[in-house]
Amino acid sequence: MEITNRKLRWQLTIPAISLPLLASFFYFVWFPGTVMGNTFYVGVKGFMVVWPVVAVWLLLQEKLHERPGPRNHRMSMIVGAGFGILTVAVLFILMKLTPAGALVYGNSGRILQRIKDLGVMEHYFLFALFVSIIHAGLEEYFWRYFAFGQLRKLISVPAAVVVAGVGFAAHHIVVLSQFVSIPCAFVFGSLVGVGGAAWSLIYQRYNSLWGAWFSHMLIDFGIMWIGWEIITMNH
Repeated sequence: MEITNRKLRWQLTIPAISLPLLASFFYFVWFPGTVMGNTFYVGVKGFMVVWPVVAVWLLLQEKLHERPGPRNHRMSMIVGAGFGILTVAVLFILMKLTPAGALVYGNSGRILQRIKDLGVMEHYFLFALFVSIIHAGLEEYFWRYFAFGQLRKLISVPAAVVVAGVGFAAHHIVVLSQFVSIPCAFVFGSLVGVGGAAWSLIYQRYNSLWGAWFSHMLIDFGIMWIGWEIITMNH
């Protein structure tokens, strides 16, 4: 029975965490802003919501989650907030005081065009709220709770942190390649993977997604602010 469950867990996990990478080519590279591209985007996000429940509860027939105590939530929030604030501080130092900023702001025309293509230029504030709060929560639910949560039952925790981090980084590299050069996309995408690894460790330590989600939210707000700076400097 254990061997059967292990095989099934592999079958439910690896294809699922590969899907966001494949879908990102359709909705952000090949068919951005089209009906087909938008369909792939909505489809993969819907899959990320539904699949963990289907896989864990219905197919593996396991509890969806062990409830942590209030102290775990609080501690995860404190650690997550610290990591998020530190990361945003480093991000702004990189953007303002190092060549990384020149690389990003030097691609401002390309970034601005992508923002226009997404159709969010006139609603950037609402878009930033959606990405930073709702989408960040969805990614934590899928990549930390489901991807990392299942991988740590199949391989060692350090290996699960790495594999989940690589999966998390992969589709971000594809998305970033549409805003900056491919080498820069790999560098920035790898940093996204490092962030994902840190959030997996927070989740592993406290068994709570709150801290990882709050940290993710803070960092996404920082990134959205840079996007806003690019919009204002080109208007």
